[in-house]
Amino acid sequence: MVSNINLVSSEVEKKTGFSGKASLIISVVLLVLAALGYTGLKILSSSYAKEKGAVETQIQSEKVKISGPEYAELADFQERLILLEQIIVDHSAYDSYLKNFSKYVMPGVRVSSLEWKNGGGEVSISGIATNFDTLSRQLILFKNAPIIQSVEFKNATESLSEGGGVGFTMTLKIDKESLK
Repeated sequence: MVSNINLVSSEVEKKTGFSGKASLIISVVLLVLAALGYTGLKILSSSYAKEKGAVETQIQSEKVKISGPEYAELADFQERLILLEQIIVDHSAYDSYLKNFSKYVMPGVRVSSLEWKNGGGEVSISGIATNFDTLSRQLILFKNAPIIQSVEFKNATESLSEGGGVGFTMTLKIDKESLK
């Protein structure tokens, strides 16, 4: 009995490689793919370069606009809007303060000018009192009012016009907590 033993393992066996034509075709395909990838990248980078140039041109034109009078007008308008917004926010506080303040103005005193200063910390008042006695009582009333911290009396002049009376000017330092 004869047995046939195969002494060569399958790993050692010679593997058949690509033939000359197949390896040439694979090499050419890989070369074409690399060339297409390179060309695509070049086209994409040139497209981005054009867009970059257009954006830089637009940036320069916007910088010119910013340095021009249109921007100054826009900045001024924006500043006015901010001030208007602050006035609207403060309006309700000042409104309630004036309602409370009117309780401390005597009937014989007419306020002709009222001006807020220092962000609402001071109020300058000009007005006309019927006589010096009414004006002195008004000063005492302001001095004792809980919403007023101090009274600075500036001047008083007797009016020689038909209506008569005593013109006065004073500055009141108000309690900011009473504005809330």
